[in-house]
Amino acid sequence: MLTSLSLAEARRLALAAQGFDRQRPGRATIRHLRDTIRRLGLLQIDCVNVVCPAHYMVPFSRLGPYDRARFDQLVYRSGQFAEHWAHEISIVPAETWPLLRYRRETDRVRPWGFAKVLEQHAGYAAWVLEEVRRRGPLAADDLPPPDGAPLRIPGAWIGTVTRGVLEAHFLRGDLAAAGRRPDFSRLYDLAERLIPAEHRSPRVDYDEGRRGLLLQAARAHAVGTAKDLADYFRMPVGDARPRLRELVESGQLHEARVEGWREMAYLHPQAEAPRSIEAAALLSPFDPLIWCRPRVERLFGFHYRVEIFVPPEKRRYGFYVLPFLLGEKLVARVDLKADRATGRLRVLGKWFEGRKTPAVAAALSAELRVLEDWLA
Repeated sequence: MLTSLSLAEARRLALAAQGFDRQRPGRATIRHLRDTIRRLGLLQIDCVNVVCPAHYMVPFSRLGPYDRARFDQLVYRSGQFAEHWAHEISIVPAETWPLLRYRRETDRVRPWGFAKVLEQHAGYAAWVLEEVRRRGPLAADDLPPPDGAPLRIPGAWIGTVTRGVLEAHFLRGDLAAAGRRPDFSRLYDLAERLIPAEHRSPRVDYDEGRRGLLLQAARAHAVGTAKDLADYFRMPVGDARPRLRELVESGQLHEARVEGWREMAYLHPQAEAPRSIEAAALLSPFDPLIWCRPRVERLFGFHYRVEIFVPPEKRRYGFYVLPFLLGEKLVARVDLKADRATGRLRVLGKWFEGRKTPAVAAALSAELRVLEDWLA
C-alpha cells in the first residue's frame, strides 16, 4: 500500500510521534518521564552543560518542569532503562538491550585503535572486570592504571587506559551504567546486576534485531526515509534498506510519498496526525526531532547546524543555539548560556525565521522564563 502525504501532514505526524501533540502536565511525574523515553525509543546523552545536558533537556521540551532526581532514579535504579551505544551513547528501554546484541558483538572498540591497547593489557582488562565484580559500581578514577602504561592516551577522547578498558567492557555488554557522578563520569557495574534477566538473556537474531530497531525508529518518526530511520540507531543505510523491505512486505510498515521529498518514505501504520499542533518548546541541539539535519530541512525548511566546534569568527549564530518550536513550525533560534555564578539564563543572541511577530516574541519569552525557573 502506497500512501501520499502532504508536507503539512508529514510534519504533524512527526511532531505527534515525538510527543508534541499534547498539553504539558502541570508537573511531570515519573510516569510521564517513563512514557516519554519509551515513546522516543532513546535519549542521546550529551553532557555539554552550557544550558542543560541534552538527556535532561529533551523531556523538558515535551513535559515542562520536572524533578531531575526522579529522572536519575528512573533511569539508573528502576531496571527499566540502560545506557547503550545507540544514537551515540544513549538511554534506551531495557527491552531494547537484546535488539542491540549485534552492536555489542560487532562494533569496533572505541576509540578506534584501542583494541590493540586491550590486547597489550589483557590481564589488566580481566582484573578490572573482577574488581567491579568484587567491589561494586566503580568509576575510572577508582582504579589504578596498568603498570608501565601512560596515565593518559595521547590525543584520545577516552582519556586514560583505565577508562578505555571500562568502556570496552561496557561496549561489549559485560558492564553497564549504574549511574553518573556530579561531574557526569559514569559508574560501571556488572550488566548482570543491572539489566533484568528477561532482557539480558534472549539471543535475538541480528536481522531480527535490526528490524526491531527500525520499527522503533519508525514509531518515533511516524514517517521517514531509509536514511532517516537508519540514522536513529546509527545503522548503516545499506543494512537498513533490506530490513525495511521486509517490514513493508510483512505489513509492519507502509511506503509513502511525501510532498517535496525525493526519496520514498516509510510510514508507521499506527501513526496519527492531529488537526493541529499547539506546542511551544525550546529544543536541545541533540533533540531527536532535529538531530538528522537533512530531515529538519525537508520537514521544516529550517537550516540548522551545531556550531560548538566552529571557530567563533566563523559561526553564523552562536556556540549553543536552541531552535524554538511554536505550533508546527521552527520559528526562531536562541544562543543561550546558564550563568550559574549569577543565577541567570543569558540570551546571547536571538534570531527569528521570517517576520518577527508579537505573538512569536511573547511565546519565546514565556518559554525562556519557564526554562529559567526550571534551571533555578
